[in-house]
Amino acid sequence: MPIIINAIAYSPVKHDIESGDDEDWIESTRTVDIDEDVIDIFRKYLVRVISKEDNSRVGLGHFPDESSGTQERLNRVLELDLALDGDNGDYDAFESIAETFKKRLINEMDGRTSSGVLFTIHANKDGTDVVGILKLDLDDEERSRLDPDTRHLAYEELEGVLPPVESFQKGCTYPLIGSDEFYLDGDVKFLQEDSDSDYFEDFLGCITSSASLEQSQNILTAVDDLKREKEGTGLSPDDIQTFRTSILGTDGGIVENTDVHEASRAVLNDSYDEDEVDDALYGAGESEVQIDVNNAPSTVVYKIDGGDIKVEIPMSLVNSDRVDVIEPSNDDGECVITVRGTSLQRDYQK
Repeated sequence: MPIIINAIAYSPVKHDIESGDDEDWIESTRTVDIDEDVIDIFRKYLVRVISKEDNSRVGLGHFPDESSGTQERLNRVLELDLALDGDNGDYDAFESIAETFKKRLINEMDGRTSSGVLFTIHANKDGTDVVGILKLDLDDEERSRLDPDTRHLAYEELEGVLPPVESFQKGCTYPLIGSDEFYLDGDVKFLQEDSDSDYFEDFLGCITSSASLEQSQNILTAVDDLKREKEGTGLSPDDIQTFRTSILGTDGGIVENTDVHEASRAVLNDSYDEDEVDDALYGAGESEVQIDVNNAPSTVVYKIDGGDIKVEIPMSLVNSDRVDVIEPSNDDGECVITVRGTSLQRDYQK
């Protein structure tokens, strides 16, 4: 069943917009008729967020408690009775909440963030009401076209063009709706197709966590740094394998904070301290752990001399008799990686 869009409200967002400016306005489908082809584009935007697989462009938002002002407003939007061809009192509340979202986002933006338009969308997917919030950066386009009737070539300039569905900038949906490609749990699902930035997530007031692979990488790095700080050496190949085995053995296929603590305890031993691990996770931006084990790292990449040489090894082999990794010591400062096999192939890459 396709997504049904019930209402859209939209307004410009820019770090220096102030009350009363020409750009300080809000419109909605109560007064603006939107072509069905355009509505279909917004359906596709929402589908892209909802169905996007668990990868580096995806993030999860967790509201700290039910008293969150943002979550309370999102829930109010879900309760509204709205329709594209309707005009009732609920539209007043819808536009008012969209206005608060606009103001809050502007307060989180600065001169480095691009201007755009914020869309607040009330929709329904398979019987579940959902709120979509999209921050779209509009483009100006210049292009030539061939008129098939006159056979003439014409030049046209377009302003304020919506981005393609496959590359729109920032969006989120609430509540989180699972899909065949996404099993993690949370309150809000984010999608960012441009550069990493915190302001869009910050404006919702969420505790955020990354996609499974990025989370795993961040957590392993944090635990490695913690062990290096406390013991003078990072995770050994045995430690990496122990950590991986502990994580992949998680019941239910979803790794949470308690599982990370158990794996950390196994590799830190006497150096383990619960508060220090929590601090390390917080410092890595991963206070709320949600990792699908199917998307956890499967390889370790050793970078030698700053990355001039890279050796990629399956995590299942890092402590096997096929691979030896000797990290630099204070005596000779030399790193030695030995790989044993029965055949050797060459692959020339860029």
